Order: sequence, then structure tokens, then C-alpha cells
Amino acid sequence: ESKLAREEQQQLRAHSLSDGMDPLPLRHLLVPVDESKASKEAFKWTLDNLYRQGDSIHLFHVISPGQRVIINTDLGIDEVIPDDGENARKVEAHAKEYLTSTYVPVLDEKQIPYQVEIVSFSTDNDSIGSIICKRAEQVNASAVIMAKHTKGMIKEFIVGSATNYCTRNCRSPVLVMHCD
Repeated sequence: ESKLAREEQQQLRAHSLSDGMDPLPLRHLLVPVDESKASKEAFKWTLDNLYRQGDSIHLFHVISPGQRVIINTDLGIDEVIPDDGENARKVEAHAKEYLTSTYVPVLDEKQIPYQVEIVSFSTDNDSIGSIICKRAEQVNASAVIMAKHTKGMIKEFIVGSATNYCTRNCRSPVLVMHCD
């Protein structure tokens, strides 16, 4: 179905060019991703339903430097340990490997223009949301497509949500995929 829609869009674009009509505007679609199944589903949905030929996909991944979560207890409390420079490089290398092996082959196969960005930024969920909104402004994103992660009510209240922050503060339209 989405392939058919994409073909119809291509025919419309070709038809509008041959008739002297203005072509459909090109768009920048910002897709914040992590290693979750929900992020993969939001990415796939973007390509299948929102992407049209000529658009550019911006994959955006935020790494929090300085501390790493190591244990999630039954009470929902995360234990963190300080990070050193070597571990930070390993985390960054892992993120790059993950993004380039998971998302890039799909984009290359479909010949979709893309940009992959990994940002190391001292974060909490609101500041992750803030940097996503800032990047959306910088690339003039037509839309930000995000996955909603189910954390549970208590953890959501205490920790917050980058997705919630973006829906309240982003100047670009935010599409939230409820995948969990």
C-alpha cells in the first residue's frame, strides 16, 4: 500500500513538472532514534507513510556523557556509575555502529537522502527534548517523528519524557508513534 502511494506521489510530481505546475515541496523529516523497537517502528512508519521522493531523513541520536545506567531494579530505580573517557568513546562507537547497521542500509537501499547525527549532551529527558526541538528548528524540519516509550506512571512522573517535552515545545509538528 505504501509503495503504491509512493508511486502515485512520483507520478504526481512528474505530472506537475510536465504541466508546468510547481512540484511538491521537499521536506526534512527529523526522526530521533535510540535502540528501542519503538524507534525502529517509528522509522519504518516514516518511510512507509510520510516520506516522499526528494525528502531528506535526519536520524538524530542523543548520548548522555558522564554517567551510564547499569541496573534497573524491580522498584524502577536506576543505578548509575561515573564514566571515563574510554567508556564514553566505546558508547559513541557503539551508537555509530548501531545506527549505521540498523538504519543506514534501509536508506541506502531505497536511495533516500539522509543525515545521521549523534550528539553527546548532558541530559535529562527535558533537555533531550529541548535539543531535539532545537535541531528541528535548525534543519527546518517539516515534522518530527518520535516513538513514545512506555515507562509507567511513577517513572514518567519522576523522570519525564522527551516525547512529552517535544509535543509541548517544538515549533515543528510532532508525530508520536505509540509502538510499545
